[in-house]
Amino acid sequence: MAITMLDKPLGDLRREIADLRQLNISHDYDINKLGTIITVSKNSLRETENYQQQLLQQLQQFEVSLADINQILRANMKQKAQLEQQKEQESGIEPLYIYIFIYLCEYHKFKDTDIELHAKLMALNAEALECRAAAVQLQQQAKMALIKAAEIEKRANDELAQQAREMKLKQQEIERDRAAELERRVRLEEERQRLNELQLQQQQKERLLATTKIQQQEQDEYANWKERDFMNNDQYPQCIFRLAPDTLSMPIDVIFLKVSETENLLDNQEELISTPLEIKFDSTAYQQQTILISIPYIIKRSTHRENIIKIRQSNGIWMPTDTKESIFDAYKEKRFVECKLNQSVSCAVVSRLKRDTILINKQSSGRFLSDADHRLTIQWPKNVCSTDFHINLRVLPVDLPTFTQFSKNFSNECQGLLAVGPIIELHYDDITLLKPIQFTLPILVQTKKKVKSTKPTTVESQASQQTTTNQPSQQEIILQQQQAIFKSLLGEDLSNERLVLLYSSHNENIWHIDKNVNLIDSKSHDIITTNMQYLHSRMIIARYDKQFISTKQLQTTINLLEQSLNQRTVSLILRRRLSNPNEICFVCCSNQRINTIDNDLEQENFIDNEQQSKELTLQEGQLLQLRFRGNVLPIEYNQQSYPFAFNTYFPFYFQTNVYEIDKYSQHLSPFYYGFVQIFTKGKISKPITKDLEKKKQQLDIVKQDWYETDICIAELVIRLPKPREGIRVPTPKTSTTFTSEGILTPILFHEISASLYDDEWRRLARRLGMTRIRIEAIEHEYQDEAPYYMLLTWFKRAPRSVDKDLLLIHGLMNINRWDIAQELQSMKEAKSQEQITSSKDDQLRILSVPFNRICQHDECVRMWKLIARELTLTNEDIQRIEEQYSSKQEQCLRSLEQWALNNSQADIKSLSRIIRSLGFKSLSRELDNMA
Repeated sequence: MAITMLDKPLGDLRREIADLRQLNISHDYDINKLGTIITVSKNSLRETENYQQQLLQQLQQFEVSLADINQILRANMKQKAQLEQQKEQESGIEPLYIYIFIYLCEYHKFKDTDIELHAKLMALNAEALECRAAAVQLQQQAKMALIKAAEIEKRANDELAQQAREMKLKQQEIERDRAAELERRVRLEEERQRLNELQLQQQQKERLLATTKIQQQEQDEYANWKERDFMNNDQYPQCIFRLAPDTLSMPIDVIFLKVSETENLLDNQEELISTPLEIKFDSTAYQQQTILISIPYIIKRSTHRENIIKIRQSNGIWMPTDTKESIFDAYKEKRFVECKLNQSVSCAVVSRLKRDTILINKQSSGRFLSDADHRLTIQWPKNVCSTDFHINLRVLPVDLPTFTQFSKNFSNECQGLLAVGPIIELHYDDITLLKPIQFTLPILVQTKKKVKSTKPTTVESQASQQTTTNQPSQQEIILQQQQAIFKSLLGEDLSNERLVLLYSSHNENIWHIDKNVNLIDSKSHDIITTNMQYLHSRMIIARYDKQFISTKQLQTTINLLEQSLNQRTVSLILRRRLSNPNEICFVCCSNQRINTIDNDLEQENFIDNEQQSKELTLQEGQLLQLRFRGNVLPIEYNQQSYPFAFNTYFPFYFQTNVYEIDKYSQHLSPFYYGFVQIFTKGKISKPITKDLEKKKQQLDIVKQDWYETDICIAELVIRLPKPREGIRVPTPKTSTTFTSEGILTPILFHEISASLYDDEWRRLARRLGMTRIRIEAIEHEYQDEAPYYMLLTWFKRAPRSVDKDLLLIHGLMNINRWDIAQELQSMKEAKSQEQITSSKDDQLRILSVPFNRICQHDECVRMWKLIARELTLTNEDIQRIEEQYSSKQEQCLRSLEQWALNNSQADIKSLSRIIRSLGFKSLSRELDNMA
C-alpha cells in the first residue's frame, strides 16, 4: 500500500526531471509546478512512514496477546497436574492404575489438543515474524525512497542552478553583443559625423578660398596703391592709408574724437579696442573715389569675438562696415583692421561677439558647427521647412571663473545653481518648422566640492571607530547597488539635480522654462543634446538642485547672471603727488588693470598714504562726468564738468593742480576739504501734482513721470594740507557751558559746521528734529555761525538717554554726507575701543594684588594648570603660556591675567570662589578680605 501511495508522485517527479533534461529553462517556465510535485512526494513519504509505524504497533500488540495465551495455558496445565496428584494420594494404590490409565488417556487427549494449539501459535508467530520482516522491509524501502527523493531534489536544484547560470551567461553574452553593437553604431555615427565635419570644413575651406580669391583679386586691384602713414603725435597710434599713386598728395585730416561724440558707439557686449577717429578728405579734385584705411587696435584674442570697424552715420548711430585683417611688414608687432571709405566719416575699431550665419536648405539635410564654440552644433533633416531660411547665431560665453565669481558675489541667489551654459542668441525668419532640429548645447562641467579634512576629537574618533566596525558587508553593498540599478531602470529619481532649458525674447528681461523639450546629458557632461521644433530668440542651459532653489528663483538668478555679464567692475583712484601736495591725479580704470595703474602712478611719484579709492559697477562705454565741489577746486576750473567714458582697455586719467577757494572757511581743520564727484545720466521718477479742489487747496499725486537727470554715483574727498599758521582755535561768540559727551566736542562741532555747504545744515537740523521756526531764529541770530550753534542747540536739548553720536551720524547719512558720517563712525569705534582698553587696564590693576598673593602660594604655583582650566582657559592658551615663560610662578601669573582679559566680569569674589573649590580655603578667606 505504501508503494502504491508513492508511485504517482514519484512518477510525476521523474517525468518532470526528464522534461527538464530535454528542454531549456526559459523566462516563462513555471517553477511552482516543480515545487508542487516535490512537496506532494514529500507528503506521500511522510504518510507511508506513518502507516508503517501503525502496522508495527499492531504487530507488537499481537505478540503481547500471544504471550498472554501461552501463559494462561501453562497455568491451566499446572493446575490440572496438581488436581490429579491430589486424587492419586486419596484413592491409594489400587485405583492408581485406573487413574494412570485415565490420566494417560486425558494426557494423550490434552496432548493432542496442546499440539494443535502449539501449532497454531507457531503459525501465528511465523506470520508475526513475516509481518515484522515486511514492516522492516517497508521501513527500509521508505528510507530508500526518502534518500532517492532527496537525491532527486538535490539533482533538480543543481540542474536548476546550472540552467540559471547558463541563462545568466547567455544573458551576459547577449548584453555584450548588444553593447558591442551599440558601440559599433556609435563608432559609425562618430565616423559619419567626422565625415560630415570634414565635409563642412572642406566647404568652409572652399568658401574661405573663394573669399581669399576675391580678396586677392581686390588686393590685386589695389596692389599698386601706395601706403601713407599718419601720426598726430607720439601719444596716439598711427593710421595707415592706401591711395593710388597719383593721389598721394590728397589732403587727409585725422582728428581724435571727443568722448561726448562716442555716444551710442557700443552695443551690448561690445568693447572699444582703438581710439575713435574722424577722417576728413575731399576727393572731388582727384579721380579716386575710395581710400583704404588701416586702424591699429589692442590685441584681444578670443575664439568668441571678432574685430570690426564701426562708422558713425549722419543720424548719430554707429553701424558696422566690411572689415578685414591687414598686416604690414613695417609694423609686424601690431595688428590692423582695414576698410574702404568713400567719404569723410568717424570710425572706431570694436570687438564684438562672433556672428555665424546658417543657411538651412529645405531640400537637403545638414549640420552646422559654430566657430565661436565647437561644442555648439545644429543638425537638421530633409524637408525641415517649406522654404529656405537663415539663422544668425551669437554665443555669449560663461566661463568657469566668471561663474565662480558670480556665485561668490551672489551667494544667496546662487545657492543650488550647479552649472550653466552660454547664452545663445538666434535671429531667424518667421517660419514654421515641419520637423525638429537637433541642437547640441555646451554647459560648464560641474565641479566637485572638496571636503575639508579636520582633526576629529576623542568623541568623534570613538564614533568613527564604531562606524568602521559597523561597516556594511560586501553582500549588503551589492544589494544596495542592485536596488539603485533597479530604481534607475524603473525611472525613480535618485538625485535632486535637474537640467532645464530657459528661453527669452530679445526685448524681454524675464526667462521662462521650456518644459516641452527633452534634454539628454552626454558622457562628457559638458554637452546637452535636445530636439526643438520651436526656436527661441535666446536660450541657456542650467543645472540646479531642486532642494535648494525653486524654478521661480532660478529664473530670477539667470536674469541676474545676464545682467552681471554686461557689467564691469571699475575702480576710482585719487592720489596726490608726494613732491607737490597741490597736484592730484584721478584715474578711472577696470579692476583688471589695477596693478598696472598702481605701478604707473608710483613711477610718476603719485603716492598718498590716505589715498581715496572706490569700486563701482558700470556698463562698457558708459558716459560719465567728473565734477568738483567744496573748498578745493582745480586752478583752471573753466568748465563745470569734464566728460569721459569708461572703457576697459582705455583708462581715464585726469591730472591737475588744486587750490583752496576760501582760506578762512575751514579754519578749525588742518586740511582744506573738497570733493571729486562722478555723475552719470539716469532716470528718476518725479511726482506731478494737480490741484483737484482749489478752494480746499489740497494737492494729490496722480501719476509718476520718469525724466532723465544727472545722478551722483561716487564721491572722493580731496584734502589739501594747510600751513601751520593757518590753523587757529575759534573763540566762541558767547560764553556757554559745554560738557563733552562721547566723541562730541566743541571743536568737532566747529569742523562739522565748516564742512557743511549751502543749506545742508538746515536739512541736517530737520533730520535732527528741530522745528523750522527754531532754525530760522538761529540763522537770524548767528548768521554765518548758524551751523555751529544749531549743533550746539540740538546737543543741549537732546535727551540724555539717547545716543547722540548715532543720531548725528544717521542725520549726516540722510543728507548724503557720507564722508563726515564715516569719519564720525571711525572716531566712535576708536573711542569705544579706547574705553574697553582702559577698563581692562583698570581691572588688571585692581586684581594685581590678589594675583601676586596666589603666585606666592607654592601649592597654587605647582597646580597652576589646574587653576587655569578652572578659569576656563583653553589648551592653546595654556600651551602658549608654557612655551613663552619658563618659570612656573610667571606661568601662574600670566594665566590669571589671561583670565582677567578674557572675562569682562572678572572680580576678586569670583576668583575666591574658584580658589575655594580647589581646596585652598585659607587663601580664599584672604582674597575675600581683599574684596
